[in-house]
Amino acid sequence: MTTLTRHLKAPADQPPRKPLYLMGTAAARMDAGADHLILHKGAGSLMRFPLARVCRVICTRHLTWSGAALALCLGRGVPITWVDSHGHALGTTQSHYDQPLPFATLIETYLELPDWPRRFADWRAHRRLETLVTCARRAAEGGHGLDAAGFQELKRSYVYNGEHPLAFAAGGEGWCHALALDHLHREGLQACYWGFNASRLELAAELAALLWAELNLDCGTLPAAADQGSVLARLFEGWAHQREGRLLQHLGDLKRHLAREIEAWL
Repeated sequence: MTTLTRHLKAPADQPPRKPLYLMGTAAARMDAGADHLILHKGAGSLMRFPLARVCRVICTRHLTWSGAALALCLGRGVPITWVDSHGHALGTTQSHYDQPLPFATLIETYLELPDWPRRFADWRAHRRLETLVTCARRAAEGGHGLDAAGFQELKRSYVYNGEHPLAFAAGGEGWCHALALDHLHREGLQACYWGFNASRLELAAELAALLWAELNLDCGTLPAAADQGSVLARLFEGWAHQREGRLLQHLGDLKRHLAREIEAWL
């Protein structure tokens, strides 16, 4: 499946930048031109993708990348996420930043706290609860809300244990990771940071997990009849467009949390 999905938000004076989904199971190769990617498929078939139109790439292990194609994406600030057959993110590429931005410096200072993992776990539980309450409110407004017992059961399983219903196709988990990475890149943030005593903060994975939970809590049985990858990708991008402010809310709350904890520590 090769899909350049419709991305609705864009400056009025230029075409919209779109996520590029390369989810085919047949072997293919990605090369580069001066300002575009060149996808080589079977029987001499070629597809060209101008990087000025691409915001992120999601692909499988069946796609072989040339060094030139990887370097072009890195140079243009287009992150790539590889997903496995179960939809889990295998790894990513992200461009290098010469100068750390204030948010990045705040994260690095926070990670010097010896007990930062405990503090971050508290923040994670807070965001999970906020996500659950937000989804429950939307469901109630749509006429299919949870009763009190059902909400408490979800609260115990998700907020405290990270377990939630899986209603969307498994591939959506990797797509959430790619979406989180895209937003982090725009904010000048890395996917992963190292902290005190070589502890690691997987920031992209943490944000992706919040998105993945919200997607499943939101969608109910919506994708049940969508058995084609391209249809699922469009469903996902439609949902992501409607919820594009959620990542900014998570990041904004994280920034406030970091500042409070650092101030208390100092």
